[in-house]
Amino acid sequence: MPPPPNFDKWYEYAVKSKSSIIDDFGQIYNDILPFWGVEPSKIRESTARLMSYGHIEMGGLSIQNGTIHQSPHIPGTHRWMTNMVEKMIEPFAQWLPDMVLAINLADECRVSVPFQDMEALKATAQSTMSRVGGNNKTAKAKQATCGPDGEHGWSFDFPEQVYYDWIASTCPPGSAARSSRWWDWSSVCSACLAPHSLMTREGAIVANNTLAHDLCHQPDVAKLDGFISSPTVLMGSNRLLPVFSQSRVGGFSDILIPSPWDFEDRSAYVDEEDVLWSNKTNGLYWRGSSTDGFAARGRWAGFLRARFVHEAYQRAKGMDNTGSQDQLRINVSFVGDIPRQWTTVTTDRREAAPQESPATGLPSPLPFKESWHFRHLMDMDGAGFSGRFLGFLRSHSLVYRAALFKTWYDERLFGWHDYVPVDVRLGSGFWSALYYLAGVSETTSSGKLGADTARRMAEQGRESASSVLRREDMHVYMFRLLLEWGRATADDREALAYR
Repeated sequence: MPPPPNFDKWYEYAVKSKSSIIDDFGQIYNDILPFWGVEPSKIRESTARLMSYGHIEMGGLSIQNGTIHQSPHIPGTHRWMTNMVEKMIEPFAQWLPDMVLAINLADECRVSVPFQDMEALKATAQSTMSRVGGNNKTAKAKQATCGPDGEHGWSFDFPEQVYYDWIASTCPPGSAARSSRWWDWSSVCSACLAPHSLMTREGAIVANNTLAHDLCHQPDVAKLDGFISSPTVLMGSNRLLPVFSQSRVGGFSDILIPSPWDFEDRSAYVDEEDVLWSNKTNGLYWRGSSTDGFAARGRWAGFLRARFVHEAYQRAKGMDNTGSQDQLRINVSFVGDIPRQWTTVTTDRREAAPQESPATGLPSPLPFKESWHFRHLMDMDGAGFSGRFLGFLRSHSLVYRAALFKTWYDERLFGWHDYVPVDVRLGSGFWSALYYLAGVSETTSSGKLGADTARRMAEQGRESASSVLRREDMHVYMFRLLLEWGRATADDREALAYR
């Protein structure tokens, strides 16, 4: 399909911004594709309808004649998010067609379309897109086979069975998600791991990160993630609605945009505060709160963060804390208002006597820069994607990432090159990878090889962050996305093409 009008302006902007990515925007194509199966007027009506609800954590941005306006009902606590999106768009707003955007202000994703409906939308979309750029200047969009329908499709009572009611329905009929359930929570579902993992003697490690985000072969994640098991709050739709979000899990169809959190650099990395690799503690570090989901009826025990802290505690108990600087340490803790039994896990002398919060008996939150004292940094999803990942990646430390939430930049990074992908089941495979990369090995040569690999991977991740995940790259991505979106929502979209 030919590029949209004003593509030349985007190209000039991308080159001026020194974007190293010009041709590869598959994420944008896939996100917008199903909307080509919906009549443009219906897409615009759906956006207007979303803006009519003042209590669903949705913010509106209107672009008219190159000027950006924000909708009036955005909560004050979330105004900073729409301010950041506006700043992201401002440099190129003059080149955009008129449009209204529904920005999801919540952590959770919103749009989940059943498999059969999505396939019908894509089939219609492919037919419509094949006619773009033809000689018919008065071409009108073909009537959609399915899509937004009147007042239907927005649910204010999201069910507890998120996986089976909202994710499984987006999977093919013959998939494990549609045909089976995993009941034995005392053991690992090997069949769920196999498609995306490499099975080693020490355990399973992620071999295909794209497949790891595909939940259709993983029915066991129904109880292994806070958002999927017990979302704190979630209002969504099983119809295709034009919702722009920071992240989404497999099965959801929100349109991804660069996060306002990352754009504002709220988890800022300051190079002068970092520590040379040789001076970093050879330890695994994590601090965080129990924000995975709503801890009702004991479900918190299956949440990713709780399981990680538990496993770290079990590993730390058997470690010797009297060795050299290069011996592996574990420094892991919850912080904040959480149950007393979720305590600090540490074999690190830096916090032999941590300062405690009188309300919980847990350490007080530490400055973000404390992370740079450690070679190995753990990063995990909370109620949504992790806002610390980009800051971690910019550092001289190696990042271990356990994530089901997908972001705009996932297609720009490569597991085992820029960071260590971690399966949400954790387990022996994760710990064996950590031990290897920390240089903990029965032989000196193997230990040195692992430590050298870790250091090299940390620098590769840092280089990728500085070359393809800059603020300028967020501008470039958003510019291209909105040019494509403006065309997809125009009544004469089949006639719109850069010439």
